[in-house]
Amino acid sequence: MLYNVVLFLHILGAVIMFMAIAILALSMLSMLSSKDTENVKRWSGLAVKTDVLFPMSTLLIVVPALYLVFSTWGWGTAWINVSLAALLGASFLGPVINLRRLKGILAAAEAETDAMPSIGLMNKVRDRVLWNSVSVMAMLAVGILFLMAVKLALFGSLITMALAVAIGFGLAQFVLGKTRPETSADTVSFR
Repeated sequence: MLYNVVLFLHILGAVIMFMAIAILALSMLSMLSSKDTENVKRWSGLAVKTDVLFPMSTLLIVVPALYLVFSTWGWGTAWINVSLAALLGASFLGPVINLRRLKGILAAAEAETDAMPSIGLMNKVRDRVLWNSVSVMAMLAVGILFLMAVKLALFGSLITMALAVAIGFGLAQFVLGKTRPETSADTVSFR
């Protein structure tokens, strides 16, 4: 019974993490297609507020996971070790890269005086480092979920994470490639 409750909490943490990633992705896509500064402000504010879900979900994932590892699986299981390393890597991306840049977008949007977002603001929204980081973080979460379901050996686990990182970078380039900055921010749109 205890194992099942702990497993439930572990899965709940994963669900919360995916919800946070979805809200963050929606916010970023909405900022990217925003035609007015108020929308950039609104969506960047939501993205910044969403950050609180990541440490909570990580805690709900890791604490039960430690119990599951010590009680059942052990540290000799490759997919667990690779998943934990990927989760810690993704947890690093959030506050160090994503949150700082999202707060920068929010501050720039709040400082804007025009109804239309400036080119400078939209350049912050299109920040490749931010998009790469968020996309890689999302794909690492998908890779971890895949490893939890399939339970691959070390080589397969490493290949899974390498693919997740590559797909994350590709996804960011695809999304940014579907939008193009013009000479004025009001012409930024999806192709």
